[in-house]
Amino acid sequence: MTRFGVVLIAERATRKQWLDRCRRAEALGYDVIAVPDHLNLLSPFPTAVLAAEATERPRIGTYVLNASFHRPALFARDVTTTAGLLGDRFELGLGTGYVEAEFTAAGLPFDPATRIARLAGLARAVETLPARPPLMIGGHGDRVLRLAARHADVAGFTGAAHRPEYGRTALVTAAALLERVAYLRAAAGARAARMELNVLSKATVLTRDRRAGVESLRRYAPDLTTDELLEVPTLFAGTPAQIAEQVRAGEERFGFSYVTVMDAAMEDFGKVITLLR
Repeated sequence: MTRFGVVLIAERATRKQWLDRCRRAEALGYDVIAVPDHLNLLSPFPTAVLAAEATERPRIGTYVLNASFHRPALFARDVTTTAGLLGDRFELGLGTGYVEAEFTAAGLPFDPATRIARLAGLARAVETLPARPPLMIGGHGDRVLRLAARHADVAGFTGAAHRPEYGRTALVTAAALLERVAYLRAAAGARAARMELNVLSKATVLTRDRRAGVESLRRYAPDLTTDELLEVPTLFAGTPAQIAEQVRAGEERFGFSYVTVMDAAMEDFGKVITLLR
């Protein structure tokens, strides 16, 4: 059965606001409530613990921790503490980080080799923990996918490559993403059959005109054609029933049995979850 997650984003929130947001996600049927890791947002570990306190059913995850922000020994302490408090509800997500300005603000190098090395260090640290939570490693490039193949229980696909000409990431075509899934499976070998595949959806638009809907999301993939935008599993557009079909197609074609949406899509995608239960 497909799992559904939502990344809750709070730049500023009172305790009550955060608790209410988490409870709303649970009421909408989300299986995983996840917290991100950015300098302008609330700190991930305390908000994860509070999300668990606010809810009963959903698992609580990090989606995803920026490996460069966490030193292995301190990271091990924080993960062990959080896993101890949340028990089997905690899921740990790791990535390399992708916002260069945050690295500059934190006084950290942004070069790819260093970011990959730090991600690898944290992935190894997880394996030494006495109570190891399920581990997701998310990304797009070869080196991140090889790390996921070696260490992760869940491979998270962003479906977005860094584009220097835009100064940010941009979504790739469905065919390019399918190649990334094949790369992960080949690298994982026998482990691939035991791994869960996750996809991060950038946006959801409820509309009766799918073409117009994806055109409104062109900022996420400036060089894709309208037909290519309609095909990617990283954008959802259409009626709830049409989006439900997109989700089913994504599982059949790519193997995505775990779908995560962003905070802004929580309410709209909740209508899709109802149809898929």
